Amino acid sequence: MRKIQKILSVIFLGGILLGGIGTGVALVEYSSLAYAGERLLGEENLVTREMDYTFIPGEEEVTIVDSYWEEEDCMIEADKEVPEGTIRYIITYNEKAVKPGLNFWEDEEAEQELPAEGMEVEEAGEAGAAREPAWEAVEEQQNRKKTFLQLHIRYIDNDFAVIMTCKDEILRELKNKRIFNYDMAYVTELRIKVNPQTISYVHKK
Repeated sequence: MRKIQKILSVIFLGGILLGGIGTGVALVEYSSLAYAGERLLGEENLVTREMDYTFIPGEEEVTIVDSYWEEEDCMIEADKEVPEGTIRYIITYNEKAVKPGLNFWEDEEAEQELPAEGMEVEEAGEAGAAREPAWEAVEEQQNRKKTFLQLHIRYIDNDFAVIMTCKDEILRELKNKRIFNYDMAYVTELRIKVNPQTISYVHKK
């Protein structure tokens, strides 16, 4: 799970003390607070959703562009349950804070050069038996549409609003002389799945 943004409880505490929120909070001395670890905000709003991008195998190649929300080990998974010609994103996210979507665009400048006339594409088989150039395979690959696909996340809330919804818990912990390092839950898990029959048309950048 990627930690998106640290909400420093020290800053929040300072705002509470200056604003006078809560009875008795101003009496809590900062030096007497005990660090109680990390706390994830927004877990109660986590949902899991599937998002599909469809393509025609053989006519299109898709390159998945890494987004900020993907873990380094987020790889393309082969899954027979996914229909052929479908790239499936399975994402768990905080529905109160963000809204996910898929952006895709065509690479109009991507061209692959054909071999020069007379050049062999394949290695020779038996000694002295040279094969014909595999023009059909090269032309088919050249003529495929090249598409880039990327996960897009749009913010629909702000951190301060989420903190205010949790203010009772935060104030209670402060009165107990405990302070947490608060993390915000945005995207907590992401998986990308493709049918094994069409996974050769999908690449990761």
